[in-house]
Amino acid sequence: MTDLSPPPLLLAGPEGVATVAAYGDAATVVTGIVGCAGLLPTVAAIEAGKDIVLANKETLIAAGCVVNPLLAKHNVKLLPADSEHSAIFQCLQGVPANGLQRIILTASGGRLPGLADRGHG
Repeated sequence: MTDLSPPPLLLAGPEGVATVAAYGDAATVVTGIVGCAGLLPTVAAIEAGKDIVLANKETLIAAGCVVNPLLAKHNVKLLPADSEHSAIFQCLQGVPANGLQRIILTASGGRLPGLADRGHG
């Protein structure tokens, strides 16, 4: 058996994932845990001053009102990794803050239900 020095740090569960997201001197963390489970590690990484590459939408859908102020408070950048989100992000580069009225995003199954009923179809 080989002695490991220092011994490895073993972590598990939501607290372990959050610890890993904030650990070390990495400048950027990719967070892509599905569902709301990705929120705690994303917040931990932001609070540790790490830029975020977000590979899920649930973090912002469920807690954008929490995440966005933290990004500003810790002067952290958020970049999209998911293809659709990244495409929208790239299209918006150079558009003035008040230069966009709305974005209509369709899914693989077609337009989102209910848009035609509201005069957008």
